Amino acid sequence: MVKILKLLAYIFFFILALIYFMPKESVYYYLEKELLLNKVVLSDEEIEDSGFSLQLNNSKVSYDSIESADVENINIKIFLVYNSLSVSNVKLLDVASSFVPLHIDNINIKYTIFNPLNIVAESNGEFGQANAEVNILDRNISIVLKPSQLMLKKYRATLRNLKKNEAGEYRYEKTF
Repeated sequence: MVKILKLLAYIFFFILALIYFMPKESVYYYLEKELLLNKVVLSDEEIEDSGFSLQLNNSKVSYDSIESADVENINIKIFLVYNSLSVSNVKLLDVASSFVPLHIDNINIKYTIFNPLNIVAESNGEFGQANAEVNILDRNISIVLKPSQLMLKKYRATLRNLKKNEAGEYRYEKTF
């Protein structure tokens, strides 16, 4: 019994040490290269490895050479069975103001090996609350939006592009 507990303790210690000493900045730079293939560029970020997570502060996001958003904080956690990306205080540039509200409070994206075919995301902001699910196998995305009063009043044209259900939520589905 003692040998089994020692073995489990060693395995647990090894996994924690592996996560702690993993080259998270290298993983980030690989991710940045992959985003570049989709014309998304992160710039001016301050990178900080805090052991079990990687923090990116004060980033600027550009799409197809057009600056799109300012992001105050991005937190990347890479655990072997559970990975998450948390983004907070996103300010979209004024170009998007005719389509959506410009401030997003937070975005949380999670991927786990217990649900390996789906990536789940939640977001809150001036637009309301949105929940998204990306199915990797079927290559489709489904977003459910619970709009705020601001969204209902000022951005009706955007909401017309979404399907409304009985609960007052709006749904967007697309295959990519």
